[in-house]
Amino acid sequence: MHFHIHDAGVSMNTNSWLNPLLEKRSSDTEGSGIFAREEIKKDERLAIFGGKVMLIDEMYQIPPGMQRFTMQIEERFVLGPTGDMAEDTDFFNHSCDPNAGFSGQVFLVALRDIRAGEEITFDYAMTVSESVGSDMVFSMDCSCGSPRCRKTITEQDWMLPELQERYRGHFSPYIQAKIENLDGNRPADRVREEAVIPGGKKAGVLLR
Repeated sequence: MHFHIHDAGVSMNTNSWLNPLLEKRSSDTEGSGIFAREEIKKDERLAIFGGKVMLIDEMYQIPPGMQRFTMQIEERFVLGPTGDMAEDTDFFNHSCDPNAGFSGQVFLVALRDIRAGEEITFDYAMTVSESVGSDMVFSMDCSCGSPRCRKTITEQDWMLPELQERYRGHFSPYIQAKIENLDGNRPADRVREEAVIPGGKKAGVLLR
């Protein structure tokens, strides 16, 4: 996916689009993040993600320092970097109480009105799930500071009923399809139990 758009009102990266009302700054949550320069209204488009479509197992071919700048778009596929430089759209951080979510596979939108100066975040549960047949496992510690903080983010979090309800319509489409195929009767404590990574294996590299 490659963008070739030239417009004075559009901020365009090589592969992805970032709303010109947003900018990269230092973040208290992570080293860098994306922040609103001005007030942004609910449902406004924030970013369009692009990159090289690749199988999850092909991530091992990416230089280690760039592996975290990938985003899962299907059970077996990710968008990966096309070069050795990260784009501004690679710096959206996770939050367990986010102000952004997905509308379609690669479009990030505002879940509510966003104040100038706020960091733009989404919940990685919106895009990450287990990739059947792959030995790549996603797990990361979280210190987002939200009262809703789950402390550990895993590839099973999309199965939590409270997240399914809270983010309905704003998951990546492939995860929303998974949710719609569930019977909806599994208790949350059972889902959390299943979210433990077998053998303590961790690989926090599937998301930007």
